[in-house]
Amino acid sequence: MNDSGIIGPNMSEHGFRGRINNGSPFDDPGLATIAALVGLINIALLLVMLGIYLSSYRRLKSRFTLGLVFFALLLILQNALFIFFLIISEGFRGPGMGGPVLSLNIIQFGALIVLLKITWD
Repeated sequence: MNDSGIIGPNMSEHGFRGRINNGSPFDDPGLATIAALVGLINIALLLVMLGIYLSSYRRLKSRFTLGLVFFALLLILQNALFIFFLIISEGFRGPGMGGPVLSLNIIQFGALIVLLKITWD
């Protein structure tokens, strides 16, 4: 029901029903599943970096390295919660949400690859 009290074609008296299919490739619900898989890959990359950072911290006892440990832990938590909300709670599953959610995870994946390369060297 909209503000005027009229129920539109994709609305029921309880709110939105179904999904609007405007033919956009971003409306594919499978994109959210792919986003979750990219999130899992991001977690794997972060775990590798976390191992490197912990090893460095044990040797150097540097506050900067400790900051990198916490940075990696927080990003692991963020990705785990994201996957939980995406899969278990079916969050971010509205019309057109698959593409934007997937693109954010792909951007993070690219950033993590760059950071891992720098960390590894």
